[in-house]
Amino acid sequence: MSVPQKQPGSATEENSASKRLQERRSVQRQVHLCWGDQVLPARAIDISGFGMLVEAERAITPGTVISVQMNSMMLGRACVRHCTPKGMKYRIGLHMPDRMIRNL
Repeated sequence: MSVPQKQPGSATEENSASKRLQERRSVQRQVHLCWGDQVLPARAIDISGFGMLVEAERAITPGTVISVQMNSMMLGRACVRHCTPKGMKYRIGLHMPDRMIRNL
């Protein structure tokens, strides 16, 4: 999957950030992404009122509905919006409008 890369400080990146409805907060938490019979450990990078960005060692197909867990606690269900290679890992954008825990 080829996605145009955004350069830090570029007009494309600034336009994307200005279109966001919710501010992102930086977090560093271990989470588990679960779907079907699969569990993928991941690291939460940032979070907003409607979603979360995580980094994982495997890709997940956009459109996949998953559950997100932290320390055996369900954070909520999410839909994978994008999955972009980043070095040897993948950055996965999750849409979580009904996240059960608001403060991570």
